Amino acid sequence: MKRFFKLLSVLLTVIILITALPGCETAKDSQEQGTDEPSVSTTADPTEYIPAIDKTNYGEEFYLSIMGDVNPPEYYWLEENKSDSMSAAVYERQERVRAHIGVEIIGSRTETVKGYIQPFKSAIKNKDDSVHLLISHVFYGIDGFITGNYIVDFNDIPEIDLNAPYWNIDVMDEISINGKRFLGFSDFNILYTHVLSFNKNMLSKYEDQLDESIYEMVDNYHWTIDKMMWLASLAYIDTNADGKTNDDIFGLVGYQSVPFIGFMHASNINVVEMNEQGSYVISVYNEKNKQRMSDLVDKLSELSRSNYANLMGGYFYNGMTTDMALMEISSTFKLPEYLKSGVEFGVVPFPMYNEEQKDVGYRSLQWGGYLCVPSYLSNAQMVGETVELLSYYSEEVNIAFYEKLLGKQVANEPNDRRMLDIVWDSVCSDFGQTYFSVIENTNFVYMLPEITKVGATENLASYVARYEGTANKNLKKFIANVK
Repeated sequence: MKRFFKLLSVLLTVIILITALPGCETAKDSQEQGTDEPSVSTTADPTEYIPAIDKTNYGEEFYLSIMGDVNPPEYYWLEENKSDSMSAAVYERQERVRAHIGVEIIGSRTETVKGYIQPFKSAIKNKDDSVHLLISHVFYGIDGFITGNYIVDFNDIPEIDLNAPYWNIDVMDEISINGKRFLGFSDFNILYTHVLSFNKNMLSKYEDQLDESIYEMVDNYHWTIDKMMWLASLAYIDTNADGKTNDDIFGLVGYQSVPFIGFMHASNINVVEMNEQGSYVISVYNEKNKQRMSDLVDKLSELSRSNYANLMGGYFYNGMTTDMALMEISSTFKLPEYLKSGVEFGVVPFPMYNEEQKDVGYRSLQWGGYLCVPSYLSNAQMVGETVELLSYYSEEVNIAFYEKLLGKQVANEPNDRRMLDIVWDSVCSDFGQTYFSVIENTNFVYMLPEITKVGATENLASYVARYEGTANKNLKKFIANVK
């Protein structure tokens, strides 16, 4: 997404220059002179990467099954056009694919989280071409799809160029298995992660106590766990002076479960990493991460017990939008709901562990699904070209998605748009999160929220000691079964 607005600016500049030059031949003039309709490759900006897919007419339908993403299915496929910009962009993407290779996109959504696994496997076994591309859940069923040979390695799809800028090769490599990239992630995927939203009006009350704006904190790599906690502490008001937290104004509110896992990754700690011997192992408490993880647990435990944070709400706690909280832990799919409140809000990424993490930067754990291409396809070339074009043509969809998240703030507040650029560009994944089913009984993925919540009965060292051996054994068995 980082290139979208730069490309948009370049394209506008080119258009202005072309229309200003005397004697320039327009597309309409070309058509009147009998030239063929220009293809994608001849009309795009020369600085933009262009997929090497010839124009053709397959005259086939492409079945897209949407499962894992929390974002609405219409962000990926629409049966008919609608009036809003996001819908128009999604529909136009489908039309462009149809115009270029004669493929009609047909979408469907599985209703239950786990209910998509067996139907998908059955489709491959029956060779009925009922699914050409699956947007999976972020972890349910993934390990079985791989060990059962139900999905293909993206390296083996010649129509897809993983070096193209609309593919996120870093995310794909983080969850690759010995170089095999079974799970795809491109601009076709819609951003789903967690951010910190803040109430601009409330923040303005504390500007005289800040050395720099919150945006500058992010830009200058000063946005750390300590800085977040300090800022949150400024905003607490015991409204009734009764020492209770029922109706107080808080510095930070949110849901202390799934989002808290992101604090670990924002601190550059992964659940699973490859060790020096080339084995995938639990890494949250290894030699490299031990001190950092211990410090993080202490800080978040302190945050949970503090009077300035209320972390017992849910995903739909509305403190930030009602002037009852300075900051709120928010999932990106919730941001459009904030627009309806009328509150002026901004977003920043989850904070780094400390300023020394500048060399790594911000990391935002992605919770959306992955692209899975079935291992049986009667026309693999058509499917490969369609997936590539869907990713390539997603630029306008993502621009519209920005507008969906922040409305007019995209145009009027460039800082807010830039923060979302930082979040998108810092999206990461984790081997342990993605293959959670393999280590599910040990619950390492949810370890951080579990041991930092109020009333937790187990500490970090004992938790790791109890489960690490079993988790590593399960990982080793899983890898051995990957063909």
